[in-house]
Amino acid sequence: MTLKKEIEFNNIVNDILKNQEFIDLKYEIHHGISRLEHSLNVARMTYNICKILKIKNYNEITRASLLHDFFKNNEITKYSFINHPVVAKNNAQKVFNINDFQSNIIESHMFPVSYKLPKNIGAWVVLSSDKIVAIYECMKFKIPLTIGAAFLFFINASIIQR
Repeated sequence: MTLKKEIEFNNIVNDILKNQEFIDLKYEIHHGISRLEHSLNVARMTYNICKILKIKNYNEITRASLLHDFFKNNEITKYSFINHPVVAKNNAQKVFNINDFQSNIIESHMFPVSYKLPKNIGAWVVLSSDKIVAIYECMKFKIPLTIGAAFLFFINASIIQR
């Protein structure tokens, strides 16, 4: 991202990044990194795609993309993870007073798993950005971390067996 775009991006999301509830996402693990870092990765990709496609309301879309996973693990159960977009949307409405356009972006970012249909171009951009970023993060962080942990487990188990 160019310096000019980085400054504009930061101006768009600055108030969100200063919010303590949002900052606390740095303690939530997601795809092998923090949910804060994941959300920033999705927001940067979304911002860049919107600029390339010359989408006029890129500010609203970028902000919604940053808030797409605005929840803590203790707010959902293991089996209700599919509903996390609704929890994220409710949190974003409560803390940042998002509009209906942004609500649909957040609620539909897990489509078709979440069954909430994306109703605008911003929702499709965020949905796509989230998938691309998630695949990259899992390949770079989560899978190697899992393999490394399994390797250490088997090494330790073989040492204990002796």
